Amino acid sequence: MAREAAYWVEFQPVIQKGMAREIPEYNAIEALVLIPILVHWKTKCQVIWEGKVIKEYWRDDWGLVKYQPGEVLHREWRVANEWEVEEWKDLPEEQLKELGVFRKDGEFSIQIVEKIKDLQAAIRQRGRHIPARKIARKRRKFVLAGDAQSLSSYASRLSALLQEFLKSPKPSPQLMERVSLELTQISQLLEGSRTSLKRRAQAEIQLALQGKFWEVSARAGEALSDLLNQRANNFEIAMKSIELAEKWRDLMADIERRFRDCYNRLGRLGEKLQNLLASSQPLQPKDLLPIANEASGIWKHLTERVPNFNPYYQRLQEPEFQRLSRVVIHAQEGRADTVFNDIEEATAKLEAVAIGEKVTRAELRKKKEALF
Repeated sequence: MAREAAYWVEFQPVIQKGMAREIPEYNAIEALVLIPILVHWKTKCQVIWEGKVIKEYWRDDWGLVKYQPGEVLHREWRVANEWEVEEWKDLPEEQLKELGVFRKDGEFSIQIVEKIKDLQAAIRQRGRHIPARKIARKRRKFVLAGDAQSLSSYASRLSALLQEFLKSPKPSPQLMERVSLELTQISQLLEGSRTSLKRRAQAEIQLALQGKFWEVSARAGEALSDLLNQRANNFEIAMKSIELAEKWRDLMADIERRFRDCYNRLGRLGEKLQNLLASSQPLQPKDLLPIANEASGIWKHLTERVPNFNPYYQRLQEPEFQRLSRVVIHAQEGRADTVFNDIEEATAKLEAVAIGEKVTRAELRKKKEALF
C-alpha cells in the first residue's frame, strides 16, 4: 500500500528550507508552497503457479507525497505496518533513532506528517471522529459503539467467565464447553487487531483454549488485563484528540477575528472613498493614496501574517481579493473608480467569513423589511 504521509524526519528539511512553518502553540504546521516529498515503501508480492503461492517477496516502490498550502499539517505517531516491521526489526537502537522510529516491547511506531484538507475538517476529525472511533458515537437518536465500548463488552464477558470458572475446583464438561465457545468468539472478534495489547489478549485466549483447565483462569485473567489497558489507552487518545481540537478551534477563532477586523476596516475605507466620489470633486493621487495604502496593508496582513489554512487561505487567493495587491498603483495613477472597485470586491470576498457563510432566515427578513 502506497504511503500517504512523509515521516517527520523526511519533512524536517522542508522546514529548514523555509517551505513550511511550525506553529507550536497550536500543534500545527503550515505549508508555504507546494511541497513534494519523495517517499519509499514496500509492497508484498506473490508468485503463483497453478493456483498456489510458491513464493512471496517485497518489492521496493517510490512515490511523491504532496503537501499543499491551505492544508492543515501536523505531527502524528502511528504504528508500523508489516513491511516497516520487517525493515526495522533487526536494526540497532542508534539507527532506529536516526530514522525517527520508536521501539517499545517489540512494537514499532513512527512519527508522520499528516495532512487534512482544511481547518474545519481537522477540528471535526479530532473533536468528533477520533473520539467516536475510540469510545463511542453517542447521538440523540442512535449510539454506535467505538473500540472502548466493544472492549468493555469483551472484558465483561471474560470477567463473567472467570467468576463462574473460579467457583468450583474442577469445572464441569458443560462449563468447559461454554468457556471454550465464549473464548473462541472473543478471539475471533479480536482477529486482525493492530495494537499490541489486543494481539496479546488474543494470544492469551488462544493459550487458554489449548491449555489445561487450571490454566484457563490465569490466561483469561491476563487477556482481561490487556483488554482493560487497551480501553484505558483509547480514553487517553480520545482526550488528547479533543484537546487538540480545542487548540485548533482557538486558532480558527483567531483567524476569523482577524478577518472580521479587516472586513470592517475595508468597509470603512470603501465608505470613505464612496463619499469622496459622491462629492463630484476631481480626486488626485494624494487623495487616494492614504486609502489605498491602508487597503494594501490589510492585503499584506491577511496574506502574510494569517496562517495558511483552508477555507480562509482559498478565499484570500481569489482574484477579487488579490487585486488589492495593485491598489496603490491604481491610486498613483489617479484611477479612483478602480480603487473603489478593488476595495468593494475584496470586502465582499471577506464577508462570508466575517458575518457567516450561511444566510439566516432572520437576515433575509431584515433585508426584506428594509425594502418596504
